[in-house]
Amino acid sequence: MQITTLRRYEFSASRQLSGGKLYGNNFFGWAGVVGEVDPKTGMLINIVTLKAILNRVLDRYDHRNLNKSLALADASSVEVALSLWDDLKVQMPPGITLSILELAEMDEHAVSVNHGVPYRVARGGFSAAHRTNAPKLSAQDNQRLYGICNNLAGHGHNYQVELALPPSAEIDPALWNDLDHRNLSTELPELHDRNVVSEAIASLIARREPLADWVRVWEAPDFYAEYLPGEDLYRLGRRYRFHSAHRLDSPYLSPDENQLIYGKCNRPDPHGHTYVTQVTVQGQLDPLTETAYDLSCLDQVAKNVLSPLDYTYLDQEIPAFSNMPSTGENIAAFLYEGFHQRLGSSLSRVSLWETANNQFVASR
Repeated sequence: MQITTLRRYEFSASRQLSGGKLYGNNFFGWAGVVGEVDPKTGMLINIVTLKAILNRVLDRYDHRNLNKSLALADASSVEVALSLWDDLKVQMPPGITLSILELAEMDEHAVSVNHGVPYRVARGGFSAAHRTNAPKLSAQDNQRLYGICNNLAGHGHNYQVELALPPSAEIDPALWNDLDHRNLSTELPELHDRNVVSEAIASLIARREPLADWVRVWEAPDFYAEYLPGEDLYRLGRRYRFHSAHRLDSPYLSPDENQLIYGKCNRPDPHGHTYVTQVTVQGQLDPLTETAYDLSCLDQVAKNVLSPLDYTYLDQEIPAFSNMPSTGENIAAFLYEGFHQRLGSSLSRVSLWETANNQFVASR
């Protein structure tokens, strides 16, 4: 299992693209690092340390003219992201490696740098209707599996889509226009005789945009389906919440060391969080349902894993945390093991947001 610790950042800057006018953007993103989790502290890196590194580096970006401060003739998001990557990676302490950097223009496109390699995350969306109905199943089985989503009248979503593209690639607006305000089950020839679930929509968009390494379709804020055409692989991400109190206090450290390392998180009175967990499963399509995983089964698994943690004091009520600090890294690893026991090789990763700014990912 690998743990990635991520910290959100943001800055505001002006910039000029090649031959264009000077304008401004609010930028935000995530910087993620990997390494070994210290068994004494339960941390890969102290999030306060990662925050300080980001703040120090971002002084060169925040409230600056990026062309001047970064010496860039063309301050495109790709060039800015690569510059930020280079500045951050040399600031990491021994044993900690910068693994991913995401840079987004507010409400617009994004750039992701994965181990130094950039790609563009193009965003779009459309509103459309569909009916969840697997042609290879009986009417009774469809009604049992999909309930009201199987109604003949159909239903609809405001779909949000992300595509991973080469840095210079552009999306043809016709891609969204052809899908917007349609009944996908009846008006698109490619989806005739298909179960028009989000997996089918993701693969359709991938066929229409062959440069995409992956296509992610958000049907709702708490669920997405992703298709990787190069591997003919699907991933489904589902988000859940639980509410827990905790106090960071390691039995392997002295009281002074605990206070120094954990700061206010070590105060005698516990604090707590509304934790957001995203469970990602992967696999091929079931030939009968044309889905990559039964979401009702995933919901039940999540209930079994997360319910024991909900509305608890982790350090006193969950045995696993009686002898290890309840850091984000340790909670993410605990959740991964719980889901892996029940999902096996179908599990891809578990992401945990402790706050809107602190994220921890446990993956294969």
